[in-house]
Amino acid sequence: MSNKTNRKKISRLAREILGILGISTAISVFVYIVLEVSSTAMMLTYCDRTGRYLSQIQEITAKSWIKSLSFGAAVLFFVVLFLFLLGQKLSYLRNIIEGVEALRMHRMNFEMPLEGENEFTELAQSINYLAETERSLMEKETKLRQEKEALLRSLSHDIRTPLTAILSYSEYMTQMKESDFKEFLEFAQLINRKGQQIKELTDRLLDNGKRSPEYIENGNLLIEQLTQEWLEMLEDDFICDINLQNCTSFSGEFDIQELRRIFDNLSSNIKKYADSASPVQLVISSDNTHIVIEQVNRKKSLTEDVESRNIGLSSIRQIARYYSGEVDITDSEDKFHIKITLSLQNSSELPS
Repeated sequence: MSNKTNRKKISRLAREILGILGISTAISVFVYIVLEVSSTAMMLTYCDRTGRYLSQIQEITAKSWIKSLSFGAAVLFFVVLFLFLLGQKLSYLRNIIEGVEALRMHRMNFEMPLEGENEFTELAQSINYLAETERSLMEKETKLRQEKEALLRSLSHDIRTPLTAILSYSEYMTQMKESDFKEFLEFAQLINRKGQQIKELTDRLLDNGKRSPEYIENGNLLIEQLTQEWLEMLEDDFICDINLQNCTSFSGEFDIQELRRIFDNLSSNIKKYADSASPVQLVISSDNTHIVIEQVNRKKSLTEDVESRNIGLSSIRQIARYYSGEVDITDSEDKFHIKITLSLQNSSELPS
């Protein structure tokens, strides 16, 4: 079946070339006849007007010369016409060669025009298909690279928060007295917890951001723990107002490290940009479908927007997307308000 198809495809271009040959031949024959008839008529007319009469041998000789010259002119016309028409057909090869060269040089921003319905056309279609496929692969590769770079920036940024906490706790512990052994143990536990968080974030960084969602039956307890960690990071320098009254009982499938990263980024932004003279408000509410985390604080005067802040907020937005949620930010001259909404309905369907 494939051999028949191939023969059919091959015959297309062959038929077109034979057609050019036939047209050139027909036109050349017509030219030959016109030249011979008109030249003979002109010769006889000239003889009649001048009163010169040719003998039979001279007339035969003259007509032979006319036929030869007409035939030669017709052959020359045939060659020129055939090569011209064939050149028009084969000039399409130049576009195909340019397309192949573009593929070789990975210049995929081109599209070959389609002309006719022969093997050259099919070849041009194949080249266009290869170029389109290559463009699609390059776009996907670029998108994956950008996503990977964003993941690296996000996780690297989020590792700083627990690392900063460890440095702060360890520095404080070096200044403690022997009588503060109980408090010393509490800080040691905090350092251990932050160290575990860094380890998990590092593992995720090395594992290309693979998520680890798990079913949490008591979501309220998890929120209370994360809120307490948020408070421990800020209570020495800020007045914190926490409201969990509307955080009703809920359960679902969550990646605990992702939720912890949300709270770490919130506390990190507070330390960098919030006015310590004004209270920081954290309000968390939930129902059967959503959990909402809101943080409001006044900003320091002359606070400049820097890249690390954008990375932290981008990290929160990315995590919210995992939970079919959204992040609304109101950033005025003196006030910052962030509202994070996470869906509970889709939490059990999150990809791992």
